Amino acid sequence: MRTAYYTRALYLSLAALLASCASAPPNSVRMQLIEPQVVADDTGMLSAEFTYENVISTLDISDGMRVTDLQQLTFNDSRQDQISRPATSPTQDAMVYVSLHNGVTTVFRQSLGSQAKSPLISERGVNLSPAFTPDGRFLVFSSDRSGESQSLWRKRSDGAGGITQITNSSSFDWQPSVAADGETIIFQSHRRNNIEPSIWSISMNGGLLTQLSPGYSPRVSPDGRRIVFVRQDGNGKEQLWSMQIDASGLTQLSDGTANDKDPSWHPNGRYIVFASDKAAPGSNTNDYNIWIMSTDGTRREQLTENASHDDAPTFERRGRNIIFRSSRGGQWNLFSFTPNLKES
Repeated sequence: MRTAYYTRALYLSLAALLASCASAPPNSVRMQLIEPQVVADDTGMLSAEFTYENVISTLDISDGMRVTDLQQLTFNDSRQDQISRPATSPTQDAMVYVSLHNGVTTVFRQSLGSQAKSPLISERGVNLSPAFTPDGRFLVFSSDRSGESQSLWRKRSDGAGGITQITNSSSFDWQPSVAADGETIIFQSHRRNNIEPSIWSISMNGGLLTQLSPGYSPRVSPDGRRIVFVRQDGNGKEQLWSMQIDASGLTQLSDGTANDKDPSWHPNGRYIVFASDKAAPGSNTNDYNIWIMSTDGTRREQLTENASHDDAPTFERRGRNIIFRSSRGGQWNLFSFTPNLKES
């Protein structure tokens, strides 16, 4: 069944691709954004299905005045290949990300000052959403390598040694974020016979499993006290929320006027960077761009202005530059820039 999902999502016909490009605005192309989704079979078993949607991508990679020192970090040259949300090392100038190529998911590690990349996790199965531990020594990631649904696993971030399984059930566990204590993992889970996502916590040794809140894409604050995450409102729009790590103090951060997703903390804990499809003043387009706000949801500011799909932002360890994924240039790649913020 899983192979059939890959085939349907990845092997797009050349004729369909050319037809979609023909209807795109000048100096742009239509591309496929391929993302893993959770599906259930007749028995309630959960698995990953790669689904896709059309996005418009400009061939110009330049940006507006809030973006300085824009740099391209990866150089994927295929419109069919995908790159996932990056995770940056808290101790080194390096990042990890998942590459989806010909139906195979590989976790790569790459130094921020180099184009060279090294495969860390590619042995078998669907490998998703790697995250560093606070000391930078390990990665926690999701994989179905055990033959069941997606579970959480741990591996050394230098690629050495074996792999340790953390969760072990028929649920679909992914999108981990490791708290400052290095022992608490906050993650997104879909439980068997309930495909709706919810946020859970578990200890690194697999004990103390606790359900926290409905929602997905959780990220723990640098001090380990709060979680920012995504939850859909009654109109189906994605909104940002935050709560204490024990699920108390639930607070909505988004204003409800757009889809906000992919939140990530600044290393100093004072800002949250995210992706939003809120249209700029005077614009009729609702493509995703990179935004930033204070942790209480105020002082929202749009950063990127390219008419492509920009998402999955995260800060590098010093908090100076933002790394993000974009379809600008006509392929999916990772970029970085220094934000030029307005004076407070």
